[in-house]
Amino acid sequence: MVLPNSFIINKPAMTRGLLSIAIASSLLLVGCNDDDNERVVSDTTTVKTISSFTATQINTQFGLNTTATPTAKCDIKIEKVSYRTVGAAGERTNATAALMLPSGDSADCQGDRPVLLYAHGTTTDKGYDFAQVGNAKNPAVGEANLIAANFAAQGYIVVAPNYAGYDESKLDYHPYLVAQQQSTDMVDALDSARSIIERKKRANDANYSKIDDSGKLFIAGYSQGGYVTMATARLLEAQKKPVTAIAPSSGPYALAAFGDEIFRGNVNIGASRFAPLLGIGLQAKYGNIYSKKSDIFLDKYADAQLPSNTPFGELVKAGKLPNNALFQKNPSDPRLAGLSPGKLFSILGGYDDTDYLIKTDFRAAYVADTQKNPDGLTLANGNNLPAANPQNNLRKALKNNDLRGYVPTMPTFICGGNQDPTVYFDTNTGSMVKLIQTEVAKNPTKKLNITVLDVDKDNEADRPDYQTLTIIGQASMNPWKVNDVVKKVQTNFSNSVKKVKDDADPNGGVAALLAFYTKYHGDLVSPACTEATREFFNQEFKPV
Repeated sequence: MVLPNSFIINKPAMTRGLLSIAIASSLLLVGCNDDDNERVVSDTTTVKTISSFTATQINTQFGLNTTATPTAKCDIKIEKVSYRTVGAAGERTNATAALMLPSGDSADCQGDRPVLLYAHGTTTDKGYDFAQVGNAKNPAVGEANLIAANFAAQGYIVVAPNYAGYDESKLDYHPYLVAQQQSTDMVDALDSARSIIERKKRANDANYSKIDDSGKLFIAGYSQGGYVTMATARLLEAQKKPVTAIAPSSGPYALAAFGDEIFRGNVNIGASRFAPLLGIGLQAKYGNIYSKKSDIFLDKYADAQLPSNTPFGELVKAGKLPNNALFQKNPSDPRLAGLSPGKLFSILGGYDDTDYLIKTDFRAAYVADTQKNPDGLTLANGNNLPAANPQNNLRKALKNNDLRGYVPTMPTFICGGNQDPTVYFDTNTGSMVKLIQTEVAKNPTKKLNITVLDVDKDNEADRPDYQTLTIIGQASMNPWKVNDVVKKVQTNFSNSVKKVKDDADPNGGVAALLAFYTKYHGDLVSPACTEATREFFNQEFKPV
């Protein structure tokens, strides 16, 4: 079966963790757009005004009518912060972040305001800028609009880093899923934004005069951002800095097990985007993933460099990267004999006879190590933890950045969808939940507050032993109507799935199946988890 180009190129399911929302030309909204209004806050931190939007504009022109986004309570002002941070190897660099400020006469839009530190999803677009809310020419617009409307327009101060390697950052790569760097980058952005708020208030800056940082800190993110959220919470906890609550969604937390599953044959949608980002970032951190990129990538793709100023689809058309195929379709290397080609989405797009990304001998060496040193998640009665002593350098790096074993002590909401073809739910969220439940069983007096939601109940008949809502520790005491929220979110999700399938093929044919796969991660689960996250954060969390 030939895989249509639209399966990956035109409908990237994970990239940016972004909604493929129809953005009309009217989305080029009228804002202040005062890009030259740059103000120096310190020698290393600057801020400039980008745009502003009224509640009416947010409600009518952001293209979010299918996402259960509530009516905007506040106008918002968008600033861009430039700050100093570090790269994967600890080298000094710079990065930028969006700072979204609520404004207006409502009590929800002034005075003490909570801060949302938001981590965005994977993107290959170097120009990705979360400060470009409402700007349909920037690839961040869908995700940025979603968060602006769901949080800033509801009264949150939003800090959303673009990450090192993107936008105006001088770093020539991105430290993708390097936990230490990504969490440090997030904290650097947060500290810079908070210093700006404090200094601008003292200077009676009009954008800041009516709002205060309440001290409440919420952290959320989707896809890559879900992973970064968990890593950032771990860092802040280690630094003994208070976090009110976190909501990681659809993240690759069990990075080592996830890598093993892919290399052993179950290739995810978006694979040829993620592999260069991951390989280059880990090489910068550890220096031993490859001697040259042609050690890991096919020679014709050895110059692959992501993120890029060239859109991914154009890179594919120019022969710079394959569409999605990660591995050779029929390898002769005996170390790969007998491996499964994975699920249907993997079979359709994960392999090619000649046009694939990862060299077969590199893959075979990795797989051989999984056989000698298996991950604890894959073993019968295993401990669900990474392999104790992997020998392959890539597996060692993935283990070092695997988040299994971390148990959040702040109120936590973990969200995802079990049929995700991009970030596998059972491998990642499922393994984290098992380990957290094991920790509770060992230490029943430990004060944990963790809620886990699978937004997808459509296939519950196929998973009779699996619950879509899991309450751990003190989460049952949370003052929100969790069952009502879950019902609403899951119903909205099911309706969205039906619409996607019906629009593609009302008879339920191949087109409906492809639409379901390609839209599942970024277009279906993302807004559902955003809706649930907003409801979770709206509780009045009390110290325990």
